[in-house]
Amino acid sequence: MARLQFAQPFLEDLSLLDEAVELEVWRKLELVERVPGVGSSLVEPMLRTAFGDSCLKIAAAGYDVLYERPQDGEEGAAEEIVRVLGIVAQRRVR
Repeated sequence: MARLQFAQPFLEDLSLLDEAVELEVWRKLELVERVPGVGSSLVEPMLRTAFGDSCLKIAAAGYDVLYERPQDGEEGAAEEIVRVLGIVAQRRVR
């Protein structure tokens, strides 16, 4: 099972969401924790620019949760750490 690390912007944006949406985000992150590669690598160019080329996304209640897994050789790769980077409304991106 992976260990999740949360970026401050993600936590701040999450705290502004409706409680039901927040619950769905946490459910999806539990899945990411169990299966770190579960997300999609088909990330919009705008989000790749903001969050990095190696980010993945998983959809939750109309939002994309962006995260990354350290690549081989990077700090955290051996420990199976997942960095949760941000959350963006899907309608803002499309």
